[in-house]
Amino acid sequence: MTRRTSFALIAGLRILLLMSVFAQVWIIPSAVERAVAVFPEVEPLAVPAIIWGICAIACWQAIAVIGLRLVICARDHGVDSSADKWLRAMVGCLLAFLALVVAAFIALNVLAYTPPGVMLGLIAAGLIALIAASSLVTSSVTG
Repeated sequence: MTRRTSFALIAGLRILLLMSVFAQVWIIPSAVERAVAVFPEVEPLAVPAIIWGICAIACWQAIAVIGLRLVICARDHGVDSSADKWLRAMVGCLLAFLALVVAAFIALNVLAYTPPGVMLGLIAAGLIALIAASSLVTSSVTG
């Protein structure tokens, strides 16, 4: 991997991590607060929504940290067989995120709060995580 590519990847991952912390601390709570102000009937979902959002972002943060580790290893001495454990850890984080999506989908259905935008967002996020996990498993099996 060239120095320029590794620098760009490391800088991009660090920026994404910083932005995700900003989202966890400020954006999610304020978005939930605005939603409750507009739709007071969703107030019982406010705290679970904030917790879910923070946990979901934490899954992706873990994936970014693992990606950062892999980029640094690839830059320093290339990718070797030790990368497999990191790829398995990424798959674990993706499966944890998928479990969060399924739990949110079920909980929202049980509570009869199923606006199309939220449900389609959950389905899309779940599919993205499932495709990413499948791709990592397939690449580690065939690679």
